[in-house]
Amino acid sequence: MILISIFCVSSLCAAEALVAPPQSMTVRIVGPWKIAVGPGTVSPDGGIARRLAAEAVFDVSPPERIAVRAEKYDALPEFNENTAGWVKGARPAKIITQECTATGALVPESLRVRSASDEKAPPFVLDKDYRLDPLWGAFGRVPGGAIGENTPVSVDYDYFPERLDCVALDTAGHARLVSGTPAMGAVLPPTLGPGETALAYLFVRGGMTGLDNESVFPVQLSAPAAPATAHVAEKSLPKTLAKLRAGEKVVIVAFGDSVTCGGGVDGHPELFYQNRFAAELQKRFPKAKIELRTAGWGGASSKRYMDAPRGGEHDYLRDVLEPRPDLVTIEFVNDAYLDEAGVAQHYGKILADVRGVGAEMIFITPHLVRPDWLKSDTLKVDTDPRAYVRGLLQLAERENVAVADASKEWCALWRRGLPYVTLLANSINHPDERGHAIFANALMALFPEK
Repeated sequence: MILISIFCVSSLCAAEALVAPPQSMTVRIVGPWKIAVGPGTVSPDGGIARRLAAEAVFDVSPPERIAVRAEKYDALPEFNENTAGWVKGARPAKIITQECTATGALVPESLRVRSASDEKAPPFVLDKDYRLDPLWGAFGRVPGGAIGENTPVSVDYDYFPERLDCVALDTAGHARLVSGTPAMGAVLPPTLGPGETALAYLFVRGGMTGLDNESVFPVQLSAPAAPATAHVAEKSLPKTLAKLRAGEKVVIVAFGDSVTCGGGVDGHPELFYQNRFAAELQKRFPKAKIELRTAGWGGASSKRYMDAPRGGEHDYLRDVLEPRPDLVTIEFVNDAYLDEAGVAQHYGKILADVRGVGAEMIFITPHLVRPDWLKSDTLKVDTDPRAYVRGLLQLAERENVAVADASKEWCALWRRGLPYVTLLANSINHPDERGHAIFANALMALFPEK
């Protein structure tokens, strides 16, 4: 038996109408694919207590291995070893996320490539006729092999989708296991019934031989509320706030990379974090005239944007400074290569440029990305490990810059039961609709209600 977590809550005793001492609910792994919860009492959102009188044990379904047969390709690209894993060659259709592939989803040894015109012919030979990236699933032909440049092929393979299940408790104290819908990239939790509250989420992925600490996410119903940050605008954005309150025109420039370009919610501009922010800010200050401009460049760092030639598609002076904005927000997860000293120097220059045109600034700390890119061996991240984030917070403190601390919210997701990677639409670094909402909410939290 593995004890995963204990979360404590204060419960309201309905019979005596008194606040009872803190009680606990346990979540335990009691077998490779068995999970146990309770007994105990929880009070979701500080409401009426719900009691699970006896331990409840559930059998969790292992990840489903799905077979794909005779997937057709008119031709295979040459395998390119010197590029990102998901673009080294063709991609099996069922493991494609929004734009990449889900790592570890393909069962590498299951992939077979055959001639589409002669299905009785033996399969082509791995590493002689074609090559495969087993982690990312991309595959492509080998020059000189039996697969020609225009040879149509048929591909067989197996894969494992990901799934979020949930152990839920209803108002009568009955627990049940709710299965999620298998997906790639952004993985949604299952829909619960009226009045049900989640006790724990179970993240089921390919390659698992059973439940472990990285797959069980108890919901910490008693997690402390985030500190109020609405006073930040009074201190660090006084000119912008004064204009909003006076009903004047406020020009905002959202400066950033692919996330600011809508990565993760492509084709839905209303979901881009800066558009949501501007819309919510307009609702809060209805007399103001908010004008939002986006200066975004997918795949670029802020330095690359600043170094781009004048007059081109991306022009730092024209796009960020010359509109003489009132407020500039900056989001660059692609700047995460910077250490504290690099942030102080580089962002210090950006801050000087922005203040030089009379504007105020908000630093947006980035979302969490693939664990290996974070150099993390866990999805349960309490503090962002990147020196870049530490550098932003340090510089903001020294220079009185407002910070929309999205990173902090991403780090809190696991305590709410959600593995943060399930919010990455491309399985790598693009947040889905929920992730963009985190950015927008972090920005709005800096401003008072009126």
